[in-house]
Amino acid sequence: MRICRGPAGRFLVVSAIAFWLGGFTFYAAVVVPVGADVLGSHQVQGFVTQQVTNWLNVAGVCALPILFVNALVFSRHRAGWLRWLSLLTLIAMSLVEVELIALHPVLDRLLVASPHRQILEQGRFDRLHDVYLISTTVQWFIGLLHVACVCVLWSGTPAIKEPA
Repeated sequence: MRICRGPAGRFLVVSAIAFWLGGFTFYAAVVVPVGADVLGSHQVQGFVTQQVTNWLNVAGVCALPILFVNALVFSRHRAGWLRWLSLLTLIAMSLVEVELIALHPVLDRLLVASPHRQILEQGRFDRLHDVYLISTTVQWFIGLLHVACVCVLWSGTPAIKEPA
């Protein structure tokens, strides 16, 4: 487990967080509004988002195990609330990820991309889409809390523990 505590392990954790949560943040804050403006509507942009969110979910599935290993390695040396908060945020993010992965195909079945982009059962789609948006937002906030835990867990811990 020494490599997990070293620079390579920390680099992997930072990369996972940057790709997943950073990618989500950039997509939601920049790409969606710009895409809607360029394409002329949020509905048309939604068909792009339909594809992108599959990749965001893949990024989450790849990042979460890395974050779990990091939390286990670093929280082992810490007791109390920080250890539990770190693990609790990971469990919560994982449960939301499972929900998002399960909900995505349900939303997909309500979208028809060709020949003309349309939404079947608009009311049902809107309700489910709201659940998806709220869930991703909750997951993002929990992710920020987890990043704070990572920073505290790493503080005061040398990148590689010197042998005694």
